[in-house]
Amino acid sequence: ALPEIRTLTLTYALAGADCIDVAADPAVIAAAKSGLDAAERIAKADQRSGYRRPWLMVSMSAGEDPHFRKAEFDPAICPKDCPRPCEKICPVEAIEFAADFAGVRRDCCYGCGRCLPVCPWGLIAAHSYPTPIDAVAQQVLSQVDALEIHTHVGEHAAFKDLWQTLQPWVGNLQIISISCPDGEGLINYLKDLQQIMKVPESAPGKDLKASAIALKTKSHHVIWQTDGRP
Repeated sequence: ALPEIRTLTLTYALAGADCIDVAADPAVIAAAKSGLDAAERIAKADQRSGYRRPWLMVSMSAGEDPHFRKAEFDPAICPKDCPRPCEKICPVEAIEFAADFAGVRRDCCYGCGRCLPVCPWGLIAAHSYPTPIDAVAQQVLSQVDALEIHTHVGEHAAFKDLWQTLQPWVGNLQIISISCPDGEGLINYLKDLQQIMKVPESAPGKDLKASAIALKTKSHHVIWQTDGRP
């Protein structure tokens, strides 16, 4: 739930985390930024000289359309005598029964699912709505400091399409992390991604076998996160 995301973000920030990764959802990002703001106020009040605001990161996947889950029901068929536990349990007050509106406010709902099991009549369902990646990028990348892209060996075309779509927004990012599970052809695949992103080759004497290699580019660092590789 969003309040928990805010609290966890605040806690990790005060504990000294350098970067906090959240879902690429505007509501989740807003909650995380609220936590970061609160941590900054606390650090300033406590006069923590070494405090540094963590970077906020979002994750996206190459080759998959992002889907946002939203609760949905028809308020017209809700029994008049229902105690409306869905309205009470929603952590962001996305469910309303007012004179001018009844139902789920999609711009507030972030798909936590708490309302589904509490409906006495089983009238609430969760639906996933595909969202174009460029729309997601425009909504979220201007609000964060870092990006993690999940990919797999062989997804050259999907990665290239995603990278081209993200281009207008990646210039101001501090960190870009490429996450790829180990597999046959991994090193060659990562080198191909280097060419797609036009990232400089690693320094002499080093290669991409390390679990994470930071490479300085014009505006950001790139971390190669090779999950599962020794």
